[in-house]
Amino acid sequence: MKDYKEKVLNELEKLSNEYHSVMLRRAALNVGVKHLKTQEALEVLDTFKTRHPDFKIFQIHDNPNLSVFCSAFVSDNETPPIVEEARC
Repeated sequence: MKDYKEKVLNELEKLSNEYHSVMLRRAALNVGVKHLKTQEALEVLDTFKTRHPDFKIFQIHDNPNLSVFCSAFVSDNETPPIVEEARC
């Protein structure tokens, strides 16, 4: 995995220790990555899911034009959280 994707993954893991739900985009922006291609985003999420099987991966569907990068988040809850909570 390339260095910038590893940084995003590490930040996602760090934030998931602090919050119940974390947007992929938020983790990426925290480490200076402004965008990931769909395949890159899926690679990061798959690796995260492998390392943390107790987490679920969700996608916000209130805007069908959003990319995986902008709409995917991880949550330790069985049900998806309120969209506004996940966007933080």
